[in-house]
Amino acid sequence: MYLRGWKYEGRKIADKLHEQILGIVEILNDPQKVGDKTWPALQKYISDELGIATGQVRTIKRMMEEFDIVKKGSLNANEVPTAESIYTENGKTLLELIATEKLMRENPTKDNVELMQEIRSIYQLYYQKVLLAYSYNDEGQILHPLKATLKMINRYRYLNYWEWYLLNTIVHNDDNEQEEQEFDRFLNDYRTGNIRFKDSDIIENQLSHSYVLGNFEYAGLICIDGKKTDLKATINEKSRDIVNEILKG
Repeated sequence: MYLRGWKYEGRKIADKLHEQILGIVEILNDPQKVGDKTWPALQKYISDELGIATGQVRTIKRMMEEFDIVKKGSLNANEVPTAESIYTENGKTLLELIATEKLMRENPTKDNVELMQEIRSIYQLYYQKVLLAYSYNDEGQILHPLKATLKMINRYRYLNYWEWYLLNTIVHNDDNEQEEQEFDRFLNDYRTGNIRFKDSDIIENQLSHSYVLGNFEYAGLICIDGKKTDLKATINEKSRDIVNEILKG
């Protein structure tokens, strides 16, 4: 049986990503650096300024859109962007927090460390909302991967590496009883030893566990123990009330 991971953007939420977002924002906020450039030229300029590949710039830009930092379509080939026009209100708040945390990390006093912990808690709430809204839409098949993941981890107490990819392979629609029954059958076959998997069985999106699950962990909704084939994902009991509310929806 071949396995296919859910798609991912190629980056996961982390301090490094936040620093690169700030670098991009610093350029976008500087009229002299923007000049008369539209997004294609800015993309190349940002790549040169930050020392990262243009492909990474494209990926970060998509994530900034998905994270509701910049308005979708505001960075395009037809218009020169301005700081006044491209950011969402939520995005402005998040960027202020990221910038504040960066300053705190540069001067890690006791008070600043406590403030950083508070900021991380706000990050979690922000990303929980973003990730809950995120969905895949494949020719009318709509799936919210966060809810699907929490639902199955809650039902079976945990999912390991191979069970995660079984979920990705079988479930493509929200709350689809037929797909969930099929997943249940394969998961039971796996847990009773009737089927086994090897690395070459994962033929699409082989790093889905790192990026997609990694973001769910960053948002504080799941805990991940172990790496790759030793991975085990469980509900973060500190967020149990939030998870229960998500599963009610």
